[in-house]
Order: sequence, then C-alpha cells, then structure tokens
Amino acid sequence: MEIEIDFKKIKKYTIIAVLIILVIKTLLNTFTTVPTGNVGVKTRFGKVQEDVIQEGLNIKSPFIEKIVLIDCKTKKIELATEGSTKDMQTVSVTIAVNYNVNKGTANKLYRDVGTDYEAILITPAVHESIKSAMAQYTAEELITRRAEVSNKIQDTLKDKITERGFEITEFNLTNIDFSEEYDRAIETKAVKQQEVVTAQAELEKQKIQNQKEIEIAEKDARVMELQNAQITEKTLELKRLEVQEKMINKWNGQLPTTTLGDNTNNLFRIGQ
Repeated sequence: MEIEIDFKKIKKYTIIAVLIILVIKTLLNTFTTVPTGNVGVKTRFGKVQEDVIQEGLNIKSPFIEKIVLIDCKTKKIELATEGSTKDMQTVSVTIAVNYNVNKGTANKLYRDVGTDYEAILITPAVHESIKSAMAQYTAEELITRRAEVSNKIQDTLKDKITERGFEITEFNLTNIDFSEEYDRAIETKAVKQQEVVTAQAELEKQKIQNQKEIEIAEKDARVMELQNAQITEKTLELKRLEVQEKMINKWNGQLPTTTLGDNTNNLFRIGQ
C-alpha cells in the first residue's frame, strides 16, 4: 500500500516537473534577443514575415515562429579579376568594397537569397562590374583616367546590388596590372618618348645657341662697320693733311703771277 502511494507521488512530481520545464521552455521561446548591428527576420512555419525585429529584447510566438539573425554591420570584400580592355589588352584589376545589408529590406533579401548572399550576389556583381567597366576603356585610359574608371565600376556595382538590399559605404580601386608584353611595350614607348623629348630639348638648346651666336656676329659686324667708318674718315683726314703738308713743303713763298678768269681767253699777267 505504501509502495503504491509513493508511485503516485513520483508520477505527480514528474508531471509537475515536466509542466515546469514546458513553461520555462515556452517562456524562453517567447523572448529573443537581437544583437547590436543585426536585425531579426521572422519566419512563421517557414514563411518569411513582412516585419523585421530590431536590436534588443523582442517577443515572438513560441514554437511556431523562428528568428533568423541578419548581420547588417559593415563588411569588407576585396577581389581581383581579369578582363579585356577596349583595345583587347588583358588586365587584372583589384578593388576593395565596404558594404552592408539594408535593415529595412533584410527580410526580402533572406527570402530571395538566404544568408549566403556574399557568395551568391556580391562577389559575382563585383566581377561583372569590373569586366563591364574595363571593356569601355583602352589599356592606356585605365591609367590616365583611373579616377573615372573607378567611378564607373562603382556606379555599375551600385546598380546591380542596391536594389537587392545592399549599401556601398566605401569603394577603392586598389590595383591595375597589365600583361608582361604590354608592360614591355609601355616601357619601350616611354623610352622612345624620352628620347624624343631629349632630342627636342637638344634641338631647342642648339637653336638658342645659334641665335646667340647670330646676335654676337651681328653685334661684331656692327662694331666693325662703325670702326671701318671711323677709320675711313680718319684716313681721309690724314691724307688731306698729308697733301697740304707736301704743298706747303713745295711752296717757294711767291704768290702766283697769273690768274684765269671766267673767260679762258683773258689770260694776263698780274705784274703788268
């Protein structure tokens, strides 16, 4: 009789314990916590609900609702891919992208893609954006118009992923690598251009030197011309003085005795 009473007590206490456990489990399933930087996507019997629960402590229907956490903190992805330029050169481009999931559309993203959205959406979109942008520029333009190329890739990427529920917070075109053949061609071209620049500089230098020599020669010629003019005048003056001196030396001190007037027939002696 005592054994039967003890069995009933054990059964009673067991039922009470089970009920307590069920109550505790129910309470635990009624409350859920969403960590900072995340949102909770609510599913009911596997179906994604329209509302998204925010950070902190939240209430949900126990056992029939499940909360899937979506990380909305900024993430960084760095990828390199090869593509062809407008002039059919093979180029490898590396970019770094900081992005995050839009909290308001996290439920739609989970419903359409799931949680592996980086591998399914982000990575392919980055590769496609790089290749699409590179095909619009020549290899040389990728260098000379690098900022424009970077903006083109970023804009293309935004068009692809923004409508899927992502935001780009930072974008950098970190590296551009060309094939070895193109690098050699660029180096050869640079050397030739430098040779042309050097030759042009030498030519300009020679022109300046020639102009200086011409100016010096013209100056010397002018000096010589002035000197010759001075010499000629001095020579004539000296010659005149020399003639006068000779005439003086030959003069015997007597005045002429005849003179010739306007009429050559009127020749007369001065002494008569």
